[in-house]
Order: sequence, then C-alpha cells, then structure tokens
Amino acid sequence: MTKHNKPLKKSSRGQETRLVKSSDNTTNNYMSISFRYFQNSNTGPGQGLQDWKDENLLFDMLVSLTHITSTNITELQSKDKKLTLYGSFPDKSVNEFTIPASITTEKKWGTLRNIGGQQARIAGFLEDNVFYIVFLDKEHKFYKTNK
Repeated sequence: MTKHNKPLKKSSRGQETRLVKSSDNTTNNYMSISFRYFQNSNTGPGQGLQDWKDENLLFDMLVSLTHITSTNITELQSKDKKLTLYGSFPDKSVNEFTIPASITTEKKWGTLRNIGGQQARIAGFLEDNVFYIVFLDKEHKFYKTNK
C-alpha cells in the first residue's frame, strides 16, 4: 500500500514583492553627503564652518542636510527646490568661485538651496548619489542670478 501525501496548497502571488532597480541612479534614490572635498576656509567667496557657526547658520545647515538625505532626489529637485544641478561648473560671468585643484574631472555641479534662508547655499557636485560639499556660500556667489 502506498501512502498518499496531502496535495500542496495552491499559492497565488499577490502584489509585486521584488524591488525594481532604476537604470538612472539619480531619479528614484536618496542622496548621501560627503565633506571629502570641502574647502573649510574663510578666504575667497566661500566660508568655513566657524564662520557659519558665528552667523548661526550651522544648525540650519544640519537641519537641511537631515531633510535632504531623507528625501528622494527627484522630490528635492521638483517639489522642494532644495537641489539645483547645473551640469558643469558655472561660468565666471555668474560665479566667483574656482574649482579646487583636488577636483580634476568634470562633475555634475549644483547647489543645495534655502539653508537657513533664501540666500545661503551649499555648493558642490553630485556623483553616484553622493553630494560632495565643496563650498559654503552664505552670500549666493556660486551661481549669481539677476532679479
């Protein structure tokens, strides 16, 4: 005599359970922050951390960076308007900064906006979902606009 096992329960797959990978790393992901190329100096158009601390902008910067790293990159660009990407380094006609010698290749430059008010910005470049902070710009001199 053979022993019959109970038939297997039918399973039906409900909603999609696997993560869908995006082909463009900047459209549906979150951004990390790096200070690897940060120019912590009060000489020139940029400022250092001590200057931002003295101007009471350091806490605002930390609050903004917390928001930026927990918000989707697409939303930062379209809804929040916190991230503006220019592509290449801005031309001297609208920019008072120069590319540091430690940054040798073409990057996707941009700014993190509205850091403790309308004027203060953080300038840097985006590479593989990492925003490298290069300059603190409390006077909006990285990409000047005419009103």
